[in-house]
Amino acid sequence: MNASSHDRSNDQSDAVQQGKASGSRSVMYDERGSVAIEFAFVAAVFLAILFGIISYGFQFATRIALSYAVTEGGRAAVAGLDAGQRETYATNAINRALDAYSPLIDPASAALDLQETEDTQGNRLLVRIDYTDTRFSLLPFIPAPEATMRVETTFVVTDPSG
Repeated sequence: MNASSHDRSNDQSDAVQQGKASGSRSVMYDERGSVAIEFAFVAAVFLAILFGIISYGFQFATRIALSYAVTEGGRAAVAGLDAGQRETYATNAINRALDAYSPLIDPASAALDLQETEDTQGNRLLVRIDYTDTRFSLLPFIPAPEATMRVETTFVVTDPSG
């Protein structure tokens, strides 16, 4: 073996030893995957909070839409001259309001209830919607509202003739 080939083999063996040493050392101190692991932990919590907010927002928007429909039904009923006319006006107004919120609310799941009672101040009209929807339980760790959402309001209908 001549001197130049011996020097090359020593250089290669030194490089292999340094590569092994630096390779094992770099594996112990390599942090390239740590950001992905940290993101996985943080993303799970973040997404749970995000979907919880969306789920509750859906529930609140539904309740607001039902409150609007009940209020519109009561306002329309006040214009009626007798109980039958008040019921017709209220039902039509509630159905129009529920249809307007149709992507959010399923009008077929809403049960309307109108009750009229006499009082010393006039006739009291109770307008109630019982709404049942199973779309509220989207996530198992988010508490869902009761099976039936009830929204009601009372209007006083006075006789304008005195």
